[in-house]
Amino acid sequence: MPRGTPGRRPPCRTGSARHSAAAGPAIRAPKIDRAAFSVKRLARAGNLLIPLILSGLSPFQACTTKAAPAPVDIDAHWPAYLGDPTRAPFVAEEISSELPSIVWSEGVGSGIQGMPVVTDQAIIVASSDRHIQGLSRQDGSRFWRKRLDGPAVSPLVIGNTIYTATEENGRLRALHAEAGLDIWKRDLPPVSYPIFLAGDTLYAAGEGGGLFAFGIQNTELHQDPLWVTWLPRPPSAGPLIVGDWVVYAAFDSLYLLSRTTGLRLRGAGSPEILVGEAASDGESLYFTTEEGSLIAWRLPTLDLKWQVSGFGNFVAGPVLAEDAGYAVTRTGRLVKFDTGDGSAEIIAESGEPVMAPPTIVSSGVLLGTLEGRLMFFSRDGAPVWQMDFDGTIEVPVFVRDGHMFVSLYGRVGGFGRARYRGRLVVLQ
Repeated sequence: MPRGTPGRRPPCRTGSARHSAAAGPAIRAPKIDRAAFSVKRLARAGNLLIPLILSGLSPFQACTTKAAPAPVDIDAHWPAYLGDPTRAPFVAEEISSELPSIVWSEGVGSGIQGMPVVTDQAIIVASSDRHIQGLSRQDGSRFWRKRLDGPAVSPLVIGNTIYTATEENGRLRALHAEAGLDIWKRDLPPVSYPIFLAGDTLYAAGEGGGLFAFGIQNTELHQDPLWVTWLPRPPSAGPLIVGDWVVYAAFDSLYLLSRTTGLRLRGAGSPEILVGEAASDGESLYFTTEEGSLIAWRLPTLDLKWQVSGFGNFVAGPVLAEDAGYAVTRTGRLVKFDTGDGSAEIIAESGEPVMAPPTIVSSGVLLGTLEGRLMFFSRDGAPVWQMDFDGTIEVPVFVRDGHMFVSLYGRVGGFGRARYRGRLVVLQ
């Protein structure tokens, strides 16, 4: 089948092999290696597995002619890690039940650091080799590439301005999205967790327990912080802004502060170690724990709302979609829970280790694994399709206009094994 020519695909039966806690690991098809890439397809009931063979050309070759690098008008609004406090900004996006095809693929250094931001014309992505870069959304060609002081946290993009911070040297900075040039820089303690931009205030949590609020006007940073509050414990997640409050998580403790003054309002101890970024529907906070529990606290009292346990270690926070929440364990168990009463069940299992939270779209759930497998389930856990990549999927899949933007971290093998660099792969 020539490259870029649509091929005939076998019919897809979504929901034909419903997945639940009792169903065991996901059904797997034999691997078909094609230039360091393979695809799997879940098909009819009765465990019929029909492989789709891609062309012999490398799927990591861009499908379109590269455009000459040029500045672009970004005009985006991405103020928080995963877009907003629910951590599920893609619930209105449509994903086909048909196995997707590769639109293009582009190398991004040794791996993608944090989650990329996709706009109408461009993609802003930070790489683990201390660079941040702007790519063309059309074909992945690079507009610009800038070296930072250290590995960067997930970038935020407002209008034509990028905001990020670095882990090692703790430098908060803003850049012009058109060319990657600095607007301003500010030294802070090391920042290892996502920053949050709410209105005209940028919030960052330093590793030493400092919570910083900076005023921003017309992209310019006020010289001094609006306020700085020092907490007794270092953070375990980035600050979360909900209404008039800032939520600060510190492993076994939870603090609620005034968004305008930084005054500490309330605190609560956690029965277990908190992991990942919290999610909120505006009325409650939802966390996962290292010991395998889901916990909800009411706002603003921080009274314990419910706790459900016994799922296995979580490594990423939950995401919310309508009245349901989703979270995934280290071993790839996909858990669905009711935000009201906490009733929960394991609806699917990848059978492989997972680091990133799931991506929720209108018709289902995208889940990436550390083995490089991207799986698509219905909202109730029925398997739809899956694809394999060389590299690991360590951040959520970004979805825009029906396209999936898959971030692959590099893989360095032992003797006799190939070394793969980080890539951004676009599917449709």
